[in-house]
Amino acid sequence: MTPEGLMNLVLLGIGILALGILVTALTSEQRALTRVLGVVFALVAGIVLLYAGVGLIVWGATARITLTEITAIKTKLTLQADMLSGLFLSLIALLSIPSALHSFAYLEHPHYRQESLIRYYPMFMLFLLAMVGVVVAWDLLTFLVFWEVMTLASYVLVAYERSKPENLRAALKYFILTHIGALCLLVAAVILWVQGGSFEFETVFATVERLAKTRPILLHVILALMFVGFATKAALFPFGDWLPDAHPAAPSPISAMLSGVMIKLGIYGFLRFFVWLLPTAAFPFAYDWSYVFGIFGVVSAVLGGAAATVTYDAKVLLAYSSIAQSGFITLGIGAGMFLFSQDLPLANIAMAGAFFHIVGDALVKALLFLNAGSLLYATGSRKFADLGGLLEAMPQTAGTAFIGSMAIAGFPPLTAFVSKWLILQALLFSKSIPVTFSGVGMLLASIFSILYSVKFFAASFLIKPMRSGNLEVPSTMRLAQLILTLLVIAVGLFPGAVLKWLSWIISDASMFAGAEEKLAGIWQWAWVQPITGAFSPLVLVGMFFVVSIFALIAVGTERQPRKAPIWLGGELVKLEHLGGHPQGVPLREELLQRAYPRAPVPRWRPPEWFTKLLDPEAWMYRPVITGGTWVSDLLRRAHTGVPHLYIAWQIIGAVIIALVVWLMFRK
Repeated sequence: MTPEGLMNLVLLGIGILALGILVTALTSEQRALTRVLGVVFALVAGIVLLYAGVGLIVWGATARITLTEITAIKTKLTLQADMLSGLFLSLIALLSIPSALHSFAYLEHPHYRQESLIRYYPMFMLFLLAMVGVVVAWDLLTFLVFWEVMTLASYVLVAYERSKPENLRAALKYFILTHIGALCLLVAAVILWVQGGSFEFETVFATVERLAKTRPILLHVILALMFVGFATKAALFPFGDWLPDAHPAAPSPISAMLSGVMIKLGIYGFLRFFVWLLPTAAFPFAYDWSYVFGIFGVVSAVLGGAAATVTYDAKVLLAYSSIAQSGFITLGIGAGMFLFSQDLPLANIAMAGAFFHIVGDALVKALLFLNAGSLLYATGSRKFADLGGLLEAMPQTAGTAFIGSMAIAGFPPLTAFVSKWLILQALLFSKSIPVTFSGVGMLLASIFSILYSVKFFAASFLIKPMRSGNLEVPSTMRLAQLILTLLVIAVGLFPGAVLKWLSWIISDASMFAGAEEKLAGIWQWAWVQPITGAFSPLVLVGMFFVVSIFALIAVGTERQPRKAPIWLGGELVKLEHLGGHPQGVPLREELLQRAYPRAPVPRWRPPEWFTKLLDPEAWMYRPVITGGTWVSDLLRRAHTGVPHLYIAWQIIGAVIIALVVWLMFRK
């Protein structure tokens, strides 16, 4: 298909969503009809946009259309779709369909039956339309308009269940923090317009190239503003403080879109403005900013994962997990930006891992949020204390949740293992000490991923005695979960095909030109190349089934299970002290100390300095935790919940930024 034809498909998808906004708004009083229409419009638009997105990648097309020209600011409002746009268009389309299917029955739950559908389906369609607009906008003005519409539509959806005050507070917090990020983007856009005279991306490209040579400090200011704006949407720590509040408030299908796609658009902003639109003269700036990406990536991955392990709410756990996974992606991008001038093959592997993680986490996170919604639908609660023992009562939901949990934990041959393996290789094989140490941080964050993923599944479906009866959710909700589960399995089993497409996208950036050739063959279908440490998922699955068959033959199927005492590490223990929240007890302070009692202190006491040297927790772990607690306490005190104070901060910040801009441009 021609580039013009692909752009026409994108416009057709936008038109279908616009029509869906109008029709579902007019029929909102008829709940049954509106729910059907919502699914139909999302399904048709999703298929059209998916075809367009895949076509942009496969055919390597770049489609462009000019909407209008504003002569006063010398800017043409333009839409352009390239291969990077195609990837995110495909994700938007892929996730919109199961989210709409899940919504069909989900909104008939007593939690939402009293809420008007005029605040759901029209806003859902507008949300999708705005996200499509963000990834095809080709000037800063159009980009910011769609960015703002996306924020406003998602704000209405987060506040959908407005009968609960805590939901309204969460929505307000989301509104304020994301608008602070949007203000940073607006200021950066205005500075670029003042310097270049136009909002068009081609002019932005030329302006950045000129500033890199003549005013490097100003360019760093612009990049800093953009980083804060996109990091807020991507939910990096500490900018993503809104996410753990927004997810419990939002309906679960909306949570699937928020973490599956919307926060990925913050990553899209990083890629578009820090990689794709960065000219050759500004490549050293990418190297400088790679440190920022790496630091925020590691911190987000570790702290987000740690927070997820100690929460008692399924959706809050997944929210912190989203922060952690955004950290993994950002770390991979930062590693690619750092290594491209030193070791281009490793840089390509890091970027391939980051891109693969974008795809994999989008699918897995959407699946897990739909699982959490199904748990809420069946039990009326998201709290782990109210869940458990649901494996037999909800077998299909449990099966999909098991696949999602294992995928996000990084178990082969599922999605996260492939992406983390690629990023980790790039980090550990680097000759740079800071990059290698960031790999150690990634390993720690990966351990947290295993902990909270196992916790999510075990606390939801196991732990307690099995419940009787059938609590399985309606068929449309099960179908939505099944679609995403099959996609997760397919992407994990056939990483070679996915990486081939992703290599085409990466090579489209001038910084990584030729990535297609450098990444060719790193992940083959049925054999291993020792240079990259790749593995064959198909061979691994085949070996698993062969071993399982031999094990069944050897053990036999007639043996009855026997009861045995609970033990940990070989020592019998009593678990009554765990109470009703065994999945939340700190491992070190409670479980391990009781399983392994401390040995008596020896009579000879070594010098204090020697004891401290052998206790890395004292000189490495505790200072980090103390400092993080202090910073978190400051942030908590700043989030007072008083809208007037937030508005005052915004006004003060705007005045300061205006003063800085005036000082920069005065003669």
